[in-house]
Amino acid sequence: MSSDIQGIVTTLLRTKGISEFNEWRLKNLTLKLNLDGIDLSGLDLSGIFLNGASCVGSNFCKTNLSRANLVQSDLSMANFENSNLNSALVMYSDLSRCNLSRADLTGTNLMWSNLNHCDLSYCIIAKTILVESNLSQANFTGVDMSTAFLKYAKGDNNLKNVSV
Repeated sequence: MSSDIQGIVTTLLRTKGISEFNEWRLKNLTLKLNLDGIDLSGLDLSGIFLNGASCVGSNFCKTNLSRANLVQSDLSMANFENSNLNSALVMYSDLSRCNLSRADLTGTNLMWSNLNHCDLSYCIIAKTILVESNLSQANFTGVDMSTAFLKYAKGDNNLKNVSV
């Protein structure tokens, strides 16, 4: 995607709001959004349609992404520290090496997602769906996984004391 399109996306998000961005997105579903390295920290992006977007290394720190559609997105190395992803759809996405520390993942659907080497320390995992996700080398320090759905999740020693 050219920098012109990235500028259009940024302007829509920062000035027009989510409903106008989503309307534009629905008209441009075949367009591969490249938002690599973009800084969207602190914004209210609840309900946004970023499905299929590339957001490698992007900053979503303290961003409200509740009910967001991030299905099949490349979110590797992105920063979601202290973000709200409550009830977000993040299936089939790459979150490898991303920072989700202290994020709210209540009810978030991460089925079939790659969270390899992801920092999930002190995040809220309540009724979070991690079925068949790759959790290898993920950091779960300070996380209560008792209500997470982990069936067939792939992991290593970080999951040995977690009931699935």
